[in-house]
Amino acid sequence: MTRLEDLGKAFERGKILYEKAMRGEETAVFREIMRVSSGAGEPEWYNSAVLGDNFDYMKFLLKERNMTGKIQLIYGDPPFFSKGRYEASLKIKSQRLGESRIIKAGAYDDRWKGGLEGYLEMLTARLFMMRELLADRGSIWLHLDWHAVHYVKVIMDQIFGEENFINEVIWTYKSGGTGKRAFARKHDTLLFYSKRKDYKFNSLEEKSYNRDLKPYRFRGVEEFRDEKGWYTMVNMKDVWSVDMVGRTSSERTGYATQKPERLLELIISSCSDRGDICADFFGGSGTLGAVCEKSGRRWIMCDEGRLAFSDQVKRLGKSGACFSAAADERRLQKGRLKAALKGEEIYLREYQACTDQAALSDRKELDRFAEGDSLSLVKYWSVDPDFNGSVHSSVFFMSDGERSCSGVKGKGTINIKGQDVLGNFFSENVTQLK
Repeated sequence: MTRLEDLGKAFERGKILYEKAMRGEETAVFREIMRVSSGAGEPEWYNSAVLGDNFDYMKFLLKERNMTGKIQLIYGDPPFFSKGRYEASLKIKSQRLGESRIIKAGAYDDRWKGGLEGYLEMLTARLFMMRELLADRGSIWLHLDWHAVHYVKVIMDQIFGEENFINEVIWTYKSGGTGKRAFARKHDTLLFYSKRKDYKFNSLEEKSYNRDLKPYRFRGVEEFRDEKGWYTMVNMKDVWSVDMVGRTSSERTGYATQKPERLLELIISSCSDRGDICADFFGGSGTLGAVCEKSGRRWIMCDEGRLAFSDQVKRLGKSGACFSAAADERRLQKGRLKAALKGEEIYLREYQACTDQAALSDRKELDRFAEGDSLSLVKYWSVDPDFNGSVHSSVFFMSDGERSCSGVKGKGTINIKGQDVLGNFFSENVTQLK
């Protein structure tokens, strides 16, 4: 079978999968499990981090949330068909035991049943869903690399229309490996399509340095100078040089294949305005949500991995964002937390993680911290001082080793909710002492 035959079959099967899903009445249940507000009021539902299959969730948005044609910008960073497994880097910190060795935990698997045909079928079905969600003046950016971008370009031409292809943007960077029998692969490709011809676009500018970095002094041309030399400002080109997220960067979460905020800033600022809804249905570490929060956009993120979801919630919770967290309940693997209330202060006492299903590079190292300082496994935790028995409404959000919370005043049941470093969930009630 040729690749061309694979492509045609994958497209037809993906289209059938999409059409069958849209005819079906049943939808997966995505239950709101947490509202993070830090006392700033009730979050709007569409500022959401969601745990679950993005195909199920997009159907839920179309069928249950009436979101057809409502999303201005969709950014997608799907698996690249690299045929590899990807891991997150965990580093546990404890005042008692110090800092752990790096522990690798499975983040996602980019190996596909059916090979290329199976991969393209998966992506085709989801691209049809994205087209339905996209606003008339909206745009979609799909982030891929050399493995499959040329096949996906043909599929996107078919779904969105060749006439709605806008740009092939090249993101070039310094990181990555080198080889002796090929040029070093140092770029990814962003396929940029619109929904209609009248799409929203905010032109961006960049520096264009003069030859020899000297002034031209052309009449009517405004020139500038920095520490490098003389330059003019021009409309941005379709090759972007943006650094990867460095190992010591404040952005870094440890999640595999994390993308830099600067890259998302360029995409979001060019194709949306303040107040617009932007979405990433392969949400990863939550970069889109983080950038939208800083730039006044509303956002939706979804990922099927518990590690990705925990990174999103922690990242947005630490930033002071007001948002909702929801999940397909079938994915809520649980741990157990013990806490005590003294006056208006809550103290974490003990944590029991569920590690049986975790794929780890160094289980002994994890067990050492689990046994010697179990609370070091807690990634983030939140306090609802007036839990209604249904949705946890966060007023206090803690992470990075915090083990107590003061100023907790409630009229009834206090609920603690959070996740550990493996993405397991915990939810425990602490009864307010009389």
